[in-house]
Amino acid sequence: MKDHEYIKRLLKYGSKIRLYMQEIDSFEKFLLHPEKADAVILNLEQIGETARKISQDTKRMYSKINWPSIIGLANMISHEYEGIRLEIIYEIATIHINLFFQSFESITLTHM
Repeated sequence: MKDHEYIKRLLKYGSKIRLYMQEIDSFEKFLLHPEKADAVILNLEQIGETARKISQDTKRMYSKINWPSIIGLANMISHEYEGIRLEIIYEIATIHINLFFQSFESITLTHM
């Protein structure tokens, strides 16, 4: 099933965000590393683009995930990159990405 591969991609992009943010412990430090902000933004866009492809059945299975917001963020990134508020990106990369992973903790990818 394709959704299995899409979810693996979501987790891969999310893992990259976690990696980029490992040594960033404040918003001020995040601002001092624009390359990390760019990398996080790129992976958030990839998460949104991949989420768009997931079937409605799988989205219902993971109803705790706010799929429309994830997809909407990708649209905002691709169309309004210069207008992105880094405060929001930082919050997503430090708080919401962990909640995103928690939503998939019970998943068994081999059974999708």
